Amino acid sequence: MDLVTAPRSSAPNRPRRLLALLTTSVLVGTLAGPFIATPASATPHWEAPVRADTLLPAAARPVYMGQPQLNGDPTVGGILKAELGGYAPFVIPEGGTPSFTYKWTRDGQAIAGATGSTYRATSSDLGRVVAVFVTVSYDAESRLTLQADYPLRIAAKPRARGFNGDDTLDIFARDASGRLLLYPTDGRGNWRAAQVLGTGWNVFNTLFSPGDFDGDGTVDVIGRDAQGRLFLYQGNGTGGWKNAFQIGQGWQNFKTISSAGDFNGDGSNDLIVVDQWHQAILYPGNGRGGFLQAYGVDTYWVNGDPVFTVGHFGGKSNLGIVSRNYGYLRLYEASRSGRLDGGRTDIGWGFNDFPFVGSAGDFNGDGTVDIFSVDTAGRLTMYYNKGAGYLTSGRPDIRWYGQSTVGWGWGGFTAVF
Repeated sequence: MDLVTAPRSSAPNRPRRLLALLTTSVLVGTLAGPFIATPASATPHWEAPVRADTLLPAAARPVYMGQPQLNGDPTVGGILKAELGGYAPFVIPEGGTPSFTYKWTRDGQAIAGATGSTYRATSSDLGRVVAVFVTVSYDAESRLTLQADYPLRIAAKPRARGFNGDDTLDIFARDASGRLLLYPTDGRGNWRAAQVLGTGWNVFNTLFSPGDFDGDGTVDVIGRDAQGRLFLYQGNGTGGWKNAFQIGQGWQNFKTISSAGDFNGDGSNDLIVVDQWHQAILYPGNGRGGFLQAYGVDTYWVNGDPVFTVGHFGGKSNLGIVSRNYGYLRLYEASRSGRLDGGRTDIGWGFNDFPFVGSAGDFNGDGTVDIFSVDTAGRLTMYYNKGAGYLTSGRPDIRWYGQSTVGWGWGGFTAVF
């Protein structure tokens, strides 16, 4: 008998198909991400769009500031100032108030504790380059740091620091008997008791103070005798002397010999002379009581006596030297480059009849270098310098804000410096 195969029922395959469908659905759901049922009552929530610029960090706000300037008196004991230049700082987009911080450096290394807008140079800075970095900040991220123009080499102590170690103005005077006297002040326009520094000084036909000429940190005096010899008297910093010795000869033909401050910017005080042909010649100091090679700085300097340094007369870092020219006081300014590369300005007139005209520093304590004169009646008059104030006074041709008689009986002196 033939075997006939009965047809297969499809019922047993239904569970398998259902399992396959469920497996596929789970797999697809897994690949697509988890499925979370949302209640029918839930309302879809959409976040408001965020502006792209609000996603930027605060550092993206650029800060702008004019190039800062380094000004003031770059000498031992002098005050240097970091000043804003060009234009005031601002930030884009606007917002916030700027604050400033400062970092002063010596030969590229930070000076401990020097974080203010001013810095008083110390003996540690002598001959070294001081710079300042100015940082303007609007917030923790929006800031800008610029180095101020221009770094300055600190020069030896100038005449303006005085002779007795208190860093205030002193005036030397020689009487008819040859005594050298010192008239010190308290730095606020008042005189202290005079003192005799020595006798026999009438052997000199020229006397002046070059400031610290030998690099020991104290102010000195130089004298020329009738034979043309030049002598250095070393101050001891307390109103007396250490030693005296000859530093030159053949100086008898010079019309004037005077201090030039640190004229060439190497950190040492220099001398400037005017010869019989009216040529101004610089004798650079070597910082040890001697000289480097001399050279001419002006080919025809028409002047009378005296010639004297007025330090940083205009409140900037430029060095000033004054000559008297037919009764006019003429200011020569230089950038301490070793040349007369600045302006020449008449700053006073009517000085032709005064036996003595000079500068010894700041008389009244306002931070500017003043000029004095002694007239034929023996009155000592002080002329008060505006410093940098003349630049914003509306009268840039006027360098003074007043004068007063501060002493009498000075007519009997044969030298005042």
